Amino acid sequence: MVKKPDILIYGVDDKPPPLLSVVLGLQHVFTMSSTLVLPVVIAREIGVSFGMLQALVCFSMIAAGIATILQSLKKGPVGSGYLCPSLCGPSYLSVSVHAAWIGGLPLMHGMTMVAGAFEVIFSRFFHKLKKLFPSEITGLVVIMVAISLIPLGASKFVGIDYSGDAINTTKLVVAIITLIAMVGINVWSRGKLKLYCVLIGLFIGYLLSIMLGILSTQDLRMFVESPWFDVPGKGIDYFSFAFDWSLVLPFIIVSICASLKTFGNLSTCQKINDTEWTKPDLKNVGKGMFADGISVFLGGFLGGVAVDTSASNVGLSSATSATSRRIAWYAGGIFILLGFLPKLSVIFSIMPDPVMGAIVIFVTCFMFISGLQILFSSKMDLRKTFIIGISFVFGVSAMILPDLYSTVPGWIQPIFTSALTLSTILAVLLNQVFNLGKAKEEPA
Repeated sequence: MVKKPDILIYGVDDKPPPLLSVVLGLQHVFTMSSTLVLPVVIAREIGVSFGMLQALVCFSMIAAGIATILQSLKKGPVGSGYLCPSLCGPSYLSVSVHAAWIGGLPLMHGMTMVAGAFEVIFSRFFHKLKKLFPSEITGLVVIMVAISLIPLGASKFVGIDYSGDAINTTKLVVAIITLIAMVGINVWSRGKLKLYCVLIGLFIGYLLSIMLGILSTQDLRMFVESPWFDVPGKGIDYFSFAFDWSLVLPFIIVSICASLKTFGNLSTCQKINDTEWTKPDLKNVGKGMFADGISVFLGGFLGGVAVDTSASNVGLSSATSATSRRIAWYAGGIFILLGFLPKLSVIFSIMPDPVMGAIVIFVTCFMFISGLQILFSSKMDLRKTFIIGISFVFGVSAMILPDLYSTVPGWIQPIFTSALTLSTILAVLLNQVFNLGKAKEEPA
């Protein structure tokens, strides 16, 4: 039986009023919009028309909105029943670009469907892997999910796009003020004001960005010139699919990487909604992965990019003390609607970098602490020290020294380009090795 923590204003089973749910949903929509740049990057890499680029973004939003609602379903085989929104999956970016280079958007869409189908199958037996994911490894996964957000958050916060760039003082000031506003309201406000801490921070950040010229006249012109309503892909030959056997293994590996991230996100959802939580409910996680796999498949089928559960949004739900699954319906519904409302979608797609950086850092704090709490809920000994320590060191090495594993064979390259995946796989393997030794020490 789930016991709602006192710190939550609205727990997973609570039902906030409709108007409040809309406001809380909007906060999640802003955070979900942080990765809308990914379909733009893919489209520009292969030089498609503006109409196809716009369709790719819109269908990606629709897929992410559907995914957010599916994940919130409680009854039946699909969905974890938690507020765990989805966004354009950064995990799939490299393989999606590669597929688009080879065969354009049709091949990318076809291989995305393959990845989704694999995750659906994988989710059906994930609950049988209980011995592979004790609480200390679960905690490590959540910590690594949080750490994986740091490069994005920190670079946007200080206004740096490439290594060696000078810190943008103007953007840094906006980011600091935005973060102070969110943290201040969250820490010192009383009553339900903390529910709106991110929305208030967003308003302040956008206002400062307009005043200081971070949002350009071109950004504002995009808003003015965009139509209120439009059907994505209208008037262009957009829907087609292709398949390439040579890309199956890379997409499957990335699918596993994304599944591990979903495992960490849903474990965090379980913990922040239950004061008596001790270990992840893998059957529930499997249902969540099932929803995620269906969503990835839909991302390709609908003509968007692969979607993935969002660690930032999980952190946001914890930060605002509102984890009601009802919020997912509003956030998902708004995101779907925005796919047909270009004028409003522009507001989210032009989110200023310092505002994005402040939000990511704000929510990463909650994810990181949650991971530490899960990690140390298990009594540490020498075995666990080395399992977690070695896995953490090599996982972080893939992040701070990205060229360290550049000579690794291409078919397993995705493992070594993800700190989360490398550390998790190492932890699982080392845990099995140390358990073998432990079994030999135990009396018959």
